[in-house]
Amino acid sequence: MSCLRSLSLVPLFSISLLAGASADEPTPDAERAKHLERLREVAGSIRVLADPKKADSAVKLRKDPVLRYADSTRATLESTLWIWSDGGRPAAIMAIEYYPKGPTGPRWLYEIASLSTKRIAAEREGSFEWTAKEGLKFETLADAPPPAEKETRRLAQMKDLRDRFTAYENATGTGRLELRPLATPLLRYSAAKEGLVDGAIFSFANGTNPEVFLVLEASGKEKPVWQFALVQMTGESVTAQLDGKEIWKQEGGYPPTVRASYINGWIEVKGEGK
Repeated sequence: MSCLRSLSLVPLFSISLLAGASADEPTPDAERAKHLERLREVAGSIRVLADPKKADSAVKLRKDPVLRYADSTRATLESTLWIWSDGGRPAAIMAIEYYPKGPTGPRWLYEIASLSTKRIAAEREGSFEWTAKEGLKFETLADAPPPAEKETRRLAQMKDLRDRFTAYENATGTGRLELRPLATPLLRYSAAKEGLVDGAIFSFANGTNPEVFLVLEASGKEKPVWQFALVQMTGESVTAQLDGKEIWKQEGGYPPTVRASYINGWIEVKGEGK
């Protein structure tokens, strides 16, 4: 039976949107809750299809974000990370960021990356339609120990394996930024019928802003092995290394940009302007 286990999230930022508010005005907590509902509205307006040829293959969007984050190096307020999943490995992951001081006023940035090994599609009525050209590609992780039988031990193994990876981005205006691995995986999942013993999504972040995802899985029905895949979640160029050797690189792209398994762009939300 497939299962989906969300671990504790990175500590939330306390962002005061209404510094100096009077007793008759909304409190920062109330404004923060309202902002989350706006973000949820954006996420809910986007549909992901597990099979681009089947209109009835829509994947369920999880009710709550797996991460709320901020980025002190960019002019963004609190942002969120969302996942579409019907169990087992998620189909897609999306970041939504709010830019209050855009050139034409406030606007939302979305970034969607495929987590499926098959082609997926994503769409928002009146905004965009996108079909991935390829699915997620896994590689066997050489020199990795056999996956442990106990779940807690496998998590320790995954953290040790994650430490073999490093990542950085070449950010516009600031140059090379070393990305730090967040200690806790964003999500763990499994799908026993498919031979997926255990899986986890780790993030490499600028502050707490995820720019690269490392997907680690123990997979195989008879003799499970560790495999990995890397995922872009930024419009900047990113590079990843394994044991100090460069193994993966993705070019940047200012929104709107379309890649084989990644897309970003600007969208409007009622009441927010462009």
